[in-house]
Amino acid sequence: MTKGTMCIVGCPVLEDEIRYSITNEKEEKNVYLVNTEPSHTLKKKLEMHNVPFTVIDEWEFENGYVEMDKEKFNIVIVMNKLGLHARPEFLRSFLEEQMGLYNGHVDVIALYYGMCGNAGWDVSQWASEKLNVPVFVFRDDNEEVCDDCIGVAVGGHLRYYEFVKKYPGMFYVTPAIAENWGEYTKELNFTRGWEVMDIHTTKEVFQVYGYKNAVKIDTGLGIGGETLEKGCSRFSEETGLEFITPESGFLSMYPTERIYRDAKAVLR
Repeated sequence: MTKGTMCIVGCPVLEDEIRYSITNEKEEKNVYLVNTEPSHTLKKKLEMHNVPFTVIDEWEFENGYVEMDKEKFNIVIVMNKLGLHARPEFLRSFLEEQMGLYNGHVDVIALYYGMCGNAGWDVSQWASEKLNVPVFVFRDDNEEVCDDCIGVAVGGHLRYYEFVKKYPGMFYVTPAIAENWGEYTKELNFTRGWEVMDIHTTKEVFQVYGYKNAVKIDTGLGIGGETLEKGCSRFSEETGLEFITPESGFLSMYPTERIYRDAKAVLR
């Protein structure tokens, strides 16, 4: 029997992995979604998959005013803004401060983030020294932390290295990136330093950096079929990049399944 509270802190680019973890969980659970602006798309996906959940106030959760049955299995999901990735050092400090706020209100934290520019940062080790609750991140079968959302999709550090060797100098696109491309460019200030940010500017940026192709990484978790193709077509039109499909065998669910499994095991 599982009892206690797991807190999932997530990036919008990895919301499909969060949705997968929640819908793949067969044990009875109480799901709470913290009412932040970036949570609206995950909310729709949970509703689409008939997952019952309760929306709770961000301030009340941070300050420990949300009452939960400690004898039940509770999952609290907090979605952050995509733009945190624009500055890796700020992303790290923000997440550390955020997890500090939840310390004492939850029993375990699953951080659905890649390190995204914070190479060498093992947040689990940091948490063991600074917090009273364990924190889990995406790891591969060699215990190495996944670098970013692409690393999560392909199964970890060494597999990512092999993927990049196979498809060098290309832009990698997951379903979540294709789905959120407009927000992705805006929040990450993708064309920073350029006077006008429009479709022509975006194409010019990719040309300047030498990109010609994009790799479609269909994780099977997000938008699929015709919807994914439409998203990729829109991305291709806005960037000028031509899509290629990688060879089979590169994608892996191991990091996604492991982070949830390891975090839940703390509550058993």
